[in-house]
Amino acid sequence: MATINAQVTVGSDISSSALTINKTMTLKKAGNTAGLDFTTGLAKRSFVNTNQVDLLTAGTGIAADVTADKSAKVYIKNVGTDSSTYFIIGKGNASTGASETTIDSSGTAYYRIGRLYGQDWMLIPWDAASTTGDITIQASTASAAAPMHVEYIVFYE
Repeated sequence: MATINAQVTVGSDISSSALTINKTMTLKKAGNTAGLDFTTGLAKRSFVNTNQVDLLTAGTGIAADVTADKSAKVYIKNVGTDSSTYFIIGKGNASTGASETTIDSSGTAYYRIGRLYGQDWMLIPWDAASTTGDITIQASTASAAAPMHVEYIVFYE
């Protein structure tokens, strides 16, 4: 049985009371105590423009196996070190994602999740159902001379 663990440690002195959070979880199959079986492997992608695109497309490739009744987790990291540039991460169809929440004429929704600045990362659950399950990405600034880079991996059953 596979075991994939994720750990997050947060420490802060932002207020008079110190904050410390240290959480670990084992990535498990839906409704099960068994661990997730599969991974896409760590992928890296470079962006040379600011077009919004699907980073992961629901219903194709491994996403064909990731459905609402299965468990999947997605890790994404902006590997750049520039704190002024970022990737906008969203959920839905990339062609609709002009604003934070958009529903096009066919009823396809897009929701902006947030920004990943240099060295920021995220780990989120993924329901890869139809085009509403696509994970989108858009570089804040990128060119052939100065591309932006991201790495990502999907853990799934």
